[in-house]
Amino acid sequence: MTHRRELDILHVDAFTDTPFGGNPASVVLNADRLDDETLYKIAREMNTRETVFVSHSDIANFKFRYLTPKREIDFSGHPTIAAFHALLREDMIDAISDVTMVSVETNVGVLNIEIVKNEATDRHEIQIMHQQPMFLETYDPKDYLEALGLSLADLHSPNPIQTVSTGTPHLMIPVSTMRSLDRIKPNWDRLKELQKDSDYVSISVFTRETRDPSSDAQVRHFAPALGVYEDPVSGSAAGSLGSYIIRYGFMEPTRPVTSIVIEQGHYVDRPGRIFVEVRGDQENIEQVKVSGTGVVVFKGKLFY
Repeated sequence: MTHRRELDILHVDAFTDTPFGGNPASVVLNADRLDDETLYKIAREMNTRETVFVSHSDIANFKFRYLTPKREIDFSGHPTIAAFHALLREDMIDAISDVTMVSVETNVGVLNIEIVKNEATDRHEIQIMHQQPMFLETYDPKDYLEALGLSLADLHSPNPIQTVSTGTPHLMIPVSTMRSLDRIKPNWDRLKELQKDSDYVSISVFTRETRDPSSDAQVRHFAPALGVYEDPVSGSAAGSLGSYIIRYGFMEPTRPVTSIVIEQGHYVDRPGRIFVEVRGDQENIEQVKVSGTGVVVFKGKLFY
């Protein structure tokens, strides 16, 4: 019998405490010896929205690489949440204190992570420090609203349609009501065409109207260029959204931080919640932190 190598793979639902909710990711541990060709083959084989490969780092506690079935991306929030829950599950992190500090090397740099243990629930919340926001290009609202099957009447005027990045650039589109979110019917070909000469990787359409009264915003997230037509819950986009909300006065900043709860995923039957903390005010956002929980759904072996 031919000897084959094997890898541990865990499937984790991020930004939820409930299996089959939130955003799923595949986590490949001990990926140090995998070449790029094998990484891509595994990502296509798993065929989840993102697969995160965990390996050794010389400058941080771990190194993460993120691949969709089509391409590598520099950073993604929900696989990061998923990876740390997998590491906790496999006892590869010693998180015995209330707060454990960990660093992770990514293509956007070294990120500082806080693992916070909730003693009441015995669950861990993963808190990711994002980069300070950059407010980038603005775009013609008419083009994008038409591509989403909406009209100018749906836009929460006079706020701009703008790219915001806290590590990964996402386009923010504010709409007035939940009914606008309900009525979205994307023209995928048109959205892909609009993105060709743009500075963003995906689109977040949001409203302050929420299903849960404890939430502050509801969002739908589209990334057709990445092969993900509607993403259930996007952590990297949540950092951009939280920054946009503060910059344009959708919420009044509080001191020392403004806490923002974002709900997402209801339109694809995978509801989840993201917790964003923004330190600063409209004129100067000093720090952005994105947090979430996760649940390991299954673990298996990959033979190759």
